[in-house]
Amino acid sequence: MDVQLVRDALKRGKAQRLKEDLDYIRFRESFRGVERGTVIIGKKIVWGYPHIKRIFTLKNGLEKNLPETTLYAEEKIDGFNVRVASINGKLYGFSRGGFLDSFVTEKIRELDLAKFFKEYEQHVLCAEMLGNTPYTAPSKDFDVKLFVFDIDDGTGQHIPCDQKYKFYKEYSIDHPPLLGKFQTSDYEGLRKLILSLDKGNREGMVLKTEDRKKLVKYVTPNSDIHDVSEASLNFFDMPIGFFYQRVLRSAFFVDDFSLDKDKYALKLGQAFYKGLTKALHQAKKGGEITEEFEILIKNRGIWDDIQKHMSKEVKIEELWRHEEKGKIRIRFQKIYKKTTKKLVSYAAGKGVTD
Repeated sequence: MDVQLVRDALKRGKAQRLKEDLDYIRFRESFRGVERGTVIIGKKIVWGYPHIKRIFTLKNGLEKNLPETTLYAEEKIDGFNVRVASINGKLYGFSRGGFLDSFVTEKIRELDLAKFFKEYEQHVLCAEMLGNTPYTAPSKDFDVKLFVFDIDDGTGQHIPCDQKYKFYKEYSIDHPPLLGKFQTSDYEGLRKLILSLDKGNREGMVLKTEDRKKLVKYVTPNSDIHDVSEASLNFFDMPIGFFYQRVLRSAFFVDDFSLDKDKYALKLGQAFYKGLTKALHQAKKGGEITEEFEILIKNRGIWDDIQKHMSKEVKIEELWRHEEKGKIRIRFQKIYKKTTKKLVSYAAGKGVTD
């Protein structure tokens, strides 16, 4: 990367130097073609993962963005976005925003990824992590899972789909399910696929060209409604656009496929009220609006890192911890400060001018 570009980014506050387990430069914002979340460690660059275009209507969206071509349909996984890189022979995990994540780093070092990185040290795995993490709903069925959806060749370019699938098989890398191979013109096949995903309460699909140069994502209304249900608890801590987008997307889907509007309207209304009424009950008692998470870690310092990085947005409070086969299981809650402050004051009788 151009040295002057990095200097300018640092000078303008578009990038920052950080010193943790690694000394690195993190791009806080996109700058002169460098994606937000890009990380520089010495001569190693972990390129930021670009945002994927979202389509709101299947047929027109495909014709507009992925003209007649062969497409691979992969299931979209609802986790949190991470990148895995090998630096000086050790694996490290980075968040979408470019922070070195000690929790992710510990978890990926427990996975069987050594053989892949021994042969492809320059590559970067782009993945979703879910399960007992600081960001996703706790699971009793497993600790964490890592689903690799793209592989960066180390230059910011993602390898073609067929090569990626070979890597998955050869190195036993977990990945989102491949749902099929389609032509853009196979609207009927893709329509059946997305309706099946919606019926199964799956998030949606990502459609990629064979060379992985172009891709779009398309989600189901049941996924949108689930997101609303989960986020309505901390209503004022979420950007209002979060809700706008999901209402709009679900409306497009329901209209495009002539689904039962009353059925989905009822689901959407219940989704908004589910979290909100729970939050209101807590607020009326003068309580805080909270959500619980759980992690299982070996390194006790990871808990300190989590509190340090997350406490800027929410208040973190440990509920309990206990030893478990040489590890520590910690149950904690996030206290949503903005939502708590507003709802408690409204419940106490505060008036507002509309």
